[in-house]
Amino acid sequence: MWLTTQLDPAIWPTYAASAARVLRRRLRGPRRFEGDAARICREVVDACWDGQHYCASAGHFRQAWTRDLGFAAPSLVRLGQRERLHASLAWMLDVWQSSGHVTTTIMGRRAARDVWTLGVDSLPLLLHSLRAAEADDLVERHASWLAADIERYAATVIDPYSGLVRDDRSFSTHRDTVRCRSNSYANSMVLLLDHHLRESGWFGSPFREDLTDRFIDVFWRGDHFVDRPDGEEVTGDGTVAPFFFGVVPDELGLRDALAAAEEAGLATPLPLRYVQRRDRAAEDSMTRLFVPDYQGTAMWTSLGAMYLRLLQRADPAAARPAVADYRRLVERDGTVREVYDGRRPRLVPYHGRLSVFIADEAMLWGAILAEAFEDHG
Repeated sequence: MWLTTQLDPAIWPTYAASAARVLRRRLRGPRRFEGDAARICREVVDACWDGQHYCASAGHFRQAWTRDLGFAAPSLVRLGQRERLHASLAWMLDVWQSSGHVTTTIMGRRAARDVWTLGVDSLPLLLHSLRAAEADDLVERHASWLAADIERYAATVIDPYSGLVRDDRSFSTHRDTVRCRSNSYANSMVLLLDHHLRESGWFGSPFREDLTDRFIDVFWRGDHFVDRPDGEEVTGDGTVAPFFFGVVPDELGLRDALAAAEEAGLATPLPLRYVQRRDRAAEDSMTRLFVPDYQGTAMWTSLGAMYLRLLQRADPAAARPAVADYRRLVERDGTVREVYDGRRPRLVPYHGRLSVFIADEAMLWGAILAEAFEDHG
């Protein structure tokens, strides 16, 4: 499915346009936004609005990404952008209605595709966004096909014996260029969907009632989450997702889990890396060729923003230096970078092989950082 998607004629024109924007940025330099860090983040969010929907960025990923919108949705509402969030969701749902399937991405005008395979977080993060926007009207309008997609999701994603995400196939996750199976992040997304279904009453939940307890039993080690049931590795996405999306209570051990991520070297020199050591074998072949270690030891500001918000909840005093570091970085760059290079000594944006690819900028998840900066004055 990865190769089939990569050869999809609907994807390559969009990615060719993105490549042209990358080249233009190489020649002209990145766009800078003015003001202090909080103001820059708000301006970035505003630049992501294209008149119909929010794009993942105002840089080169100018498509509607379900994942990125879901990450930012509650922050967008708290920043006063509920109407635009609602409009984005209305537009996306209208596109998906014809196929009856929520995808990771909508390319161009109306080409809905999964990049690079079915997203284990697409449907959960859509409901997360719908609840943030209080979009009961949209759920009612699209109820018939959404109900069918929920049932299809459960049948496709869940192992009926374990109740967890299937381990015999790969799914698209936040690390969408790395092959991921049944890990902490993926199972957190199933929990998120289950929680929203039960709390909203929009649809019945197809998942077992003890799903949260099952998840904790398998992935929690007393003071940290592990990435895989059969391993001991602590990962950035596996640490922040369960707490950031509220599928487990902070009282389980939020402070300890953040400390475990720091001890694993994931928060240095900037939060947050996915992993401490690159796994070449898990990378998609094209990714390994052109953008090696893109979603490995590089430092992602999406994870970093979530980490900051969690640290502010768990230990406000300890959060201040980390927030200050991010504030200085945003003001230095005049934008919200997508990812910083974990292979170089300085905090520089990630560059692909031969520096052809440059990490994106002006990311929608700047909404989360705006909240972090404004909460700390």
